[in-house]
Amino acid sequence: MGKTKFFIYLSDEDRAYLNEVISTQNEETAMRAKILLASDFNNPVYRTVSQISEDLGVTRATIQNVRAKYVELGLKDTVISKGKQAPERRAFISDEKRKMILDIIQEQPPFGHRRWTVELIRTECINRGLFEYVAWTAISKLLKDENIDLINPSKQ
Repeated sequence: MGKTKFFIYLSDEDRAYLNEVISTQNEETAMRAKILLASDFNNPVYRTVSQISEDLGVTRATIQNVRAKYVELGLKDTVISKGKQAPERRAFISDEKRKMILDIIQEQPPFGHRRWTVELIRTECINRGLFEYVAWTAISKLLKDENIDLINPSKQ
């Protein structure tokens, strides 16, 4: 049996966050949270990598990878996968913001552009303070829902 490489000590707030993640997020994200909870040295019943692997049905390598990522990146960046936006960054386009975006599209495009593009709309929304971040896919979905064709606006 090898030495423990990464020592994880979670605070009460960290444990509360991880328990919330387990109950609200997808299975993959919840598994990372479970691994961190099981790896906590503050846990009165500390379990080894082999025991955690057996209990959670994941490989020992997965456990070590999650632990290493925690030490390197911290709690939230470990739990929320790199390819996915954290829930607080996801854009929710309310009816009011939807109308504001549609108003932007009715204006003339920025100097040097003949027409609006999804990326230009996205950038303009961020510049005007509608969103701190908004994915181009959210803008694209809005355009599709509203049946707006940026390439051939006359065919609407």
